[in-house]
Amino acid sequence: MRFIVLIVALALIVIAAGCTAPSAPQAGMPAPAATVTTVPATAPAVSITVGSSRVASAGGTATVPIVLASAPNGISGYNVTVALSDPSVAEITAVAFPDWAGMKAGSAVPAGRVALQAVDMSMQVPVGATNVTLATLTVTGRAAGTTAITVTPDRALGVQDRSGDLYAVTASPGNLTVGT
Repeated sequence: MRFIVLIVALALIVIAAGCTAPSAPQAGMPAPAATVTTVPATAPAVSITVGSSRVASAGGTATVPIVLASAPNGISGYNVTVALSDPSVAEITAVAFPDWAGMKAGSAVPAGRVALQAVDMSMQVPVGATNVTLATLTVTGRAAGTTAITVTPDRALGVQDRSGDLYAVTASPGNLTVGT
């Protein structure tokens, strides 16, 4: 069931990507209720690692992988936000999704923060998979310095196993250094 919810949510995100402002509720209509899903205490613990890189100077580019260390129960999809701690040092200029991501969406680039969603429609990521690439970022240096690159799973959708259950995710940030 959660897999279907993830697909519907991803489709709505893709459709709404061109919207610039939410519509106001009609007079007399109740506001929609928000649903927040929590990770069950028994959820398998998994980790996401962000690669680190260096570019020689402003204008230089590097690729940074976002990798799920293990998927003990496979993966049906994910919804995460990737952010640079100091967008004056660099910006995310492109996002590449892996072949297993049948449905995928990312917010507009260039940016200092991007929302990424993907669904494994044909179950290409097997149960027990390791070192699963979620996305590869291209980052471009803007000024000398260092910026952390962090990943934050969405509270409701996060990273889901094949049954649509949330994994308990810990994320290790990476760093991008521009210049010496």
